[in-house]
Amino acid sequence: MDRLKSETGKAHVDTEAIPFNACIMSGTMPQARYAGQLSCWHRLHVALEDALAASTNDRVQAVWQETTPRVPLLAMDLQWHPDADVPDNAQQATTAMISWIESFASSDPVRLLGVLYVLEGSTLGGMILRKSIAGMYGIEGDEGLAYYSAHGKEVMPNWMLFKARMNSSISCSEEQDRIVDTACGTFEHIGHVLRGLSEGLSSQGD
Repeated sequence: MDRLKSETGKAHVDTEAIPFNACIMSGTMPQARYAGQLSCWHRLHVALEDALAASTNDRVQAVWQETTPRVPLLAMDLQWHPDADVPDNAQQATTAMISWIESFASSDPVRLLGVLYVLEGSTLGGMILRKSIAGMYGIEGDEGLAYYSAHGKEVMPNWMLFKARMNSSISCSEEQDRIVDTACGTFEHIGHVLRGLSEGLSSQGD
């Protein structure tokens, strides 16, 4: 996990700098475009979680078995935010990422943990985004915010447990290399999706 944090650091910073995130933080994100992000994330999580659940790889199952599935949470949020605006480039980038995940899901399933690392790690920043989203759309409680409320007040304890499962399950340096490489690729693919979702939005969110 220390390698993942260190070796994906630049990619993580670059992703956070994409205009879509600034619009959420500034409280100016059109609700339909936010729903568009939920729609893309739902498609990605379906592909990833189906592949994780189907894998018979012992290391994959050791990490995945205690991880909270996001697909049901995203489905609930999409009921609350039903009118999704997804630009064509975001749709295409999402499709490309799904194809990429499927390309190694069976042949090299341990790489799935690189994708899972990035998406699971997003819950940490989600604590901040959650407040902005609730304020923008007048959300009280967790309804409409299920995705960003996956662990409630236990976000950090859950993240520490996830770290422990990763560290104890992946001891082979060659497998670690492949997971790190896939995590970097995940940030790149997510960046393409977010740039597509940023079309027509100001970098300052105004």
